[in-house]
Amino acid sequence: MSAPQEVRRWYVLVIAGQSNAQGFGEAMPEPDDLQVSQRIKQLGRYRGIRPDGQYEDRWNQLVEPSHALDDVKDMRFCNLTGNTDLRRSGTVGPGLFIARRLLPLLPDDAGILLLPQAHGGAGMNYGDPGSYIAAAACGPLEQPGASIGRCVANYADLAPSNTQGAMLWWGVQGAAAPLYRDLRDRLRFALSANPDNRLLGFVWVQGESDAHAGEPYASSHCASFGTMVDTLGQELADLRPQFLAGAWEQVPWINVLATHWWDEAIAPHRKVIDGYRLLMRQRPRQMCLLDVRLTEQGTTMETNQTHFVAPHSEGYPSVPASLVTDGRSCEPEMIHIHLSSGAYRGEVSRRIAQALQQRCFDD
Repeated sequence: MSAPQEVRRWYVLVIAGQSNAQGFGEAMPEPDDLQVSQRIKQLGRYRGIRPDGQYEDRWNQLVEPSHALDDVKDMRFCNLTGNTDLRRSGTVGPGLFIARRLLPLLPDDAGILLLPQAHGGAGMNYGDPGSYIAAAACGPLEQPGASIGRCVANYADLAPSNTQGAMLWWGVQGAAAPLYRDLRDRLRFALSANPDNRLLGFVWVQGESDAHAGEPYASSHCASFGTMVDTLGQELADLRPQFLAGAWEQVPWINVLATHWWDEAIAPHRKVIDGYRLLMRQRPRQMCLLDVRLTEQGTTMETNQTHFVAPHSEGYPSVPASLVTDGRSCEPEMIHIHLSSGAYRGEVSRRIAQALQQRCFDD
């Protein structure tokens, strides 16, 4: 068997938005989820002292991805009750599974570089902007970029905690918002590192916080999103030769409606959804609205609610089971808003990858 070919260039895939972009699938990852490929990497984020006392510096390094990527909210220490295999701690997200499905479409000397940019709960116009520190101004113990949040639950010898970081993508700050600046600067870094790198596209799962907050946030959500997209294209215009599509207006944004929490009978929900529908009609080469609230068979897509068992109840397994979820990422009454790990691993990642394939490789 011949040795694997060296990766000489990366196709950069941005996964951004809030919790269903990041992935709050609460079940433990399957053993196959822990298998790594040298042709799939992520742009690391975390720098400083971890909750377990270890020091790490992953900032803008190409590191192995896992079921829990280096998003703006750190979920690696959010552990299933009773789990002692800490390699399998953390929630499960879509990024790795999308990359695996796209990899066969790439040339043999190319790989996929995931750019994880999501923060659970972050809004477009609603939320605390947090802060931003340029890497050049940071010491070795300081976290560059947008301020991160972190959830610690059921992790060995650590007290439970849940902190928030930058929670606003745009709002009144516009291009000065820390989440936007973080995305812009890390994407520039990923492309500038090698002139042969290419921007593949964006997976964007957003809008829940603005819809839940109601007015005026819901009505202004998609206008702000469109402005943010245009501003990002303008600020990266010098990198246009590295857009796989050849023009910013054709770089795909796969805008995902994630779970049946989205109820079009609720006026603020409908306003956000209709905004994305309008953008898709206005910008057909750039915007794709992908509704995964239902499976292709017409049934409701799996959420964490499907496998929920209350911790410490009689039904909770003594040995952690890979399908069990326990409400550790949010209140148990809200677990239906997050896709399950099985949905990410299966139909959801497949349909997102298909949408990207149609936009990037089938023309």
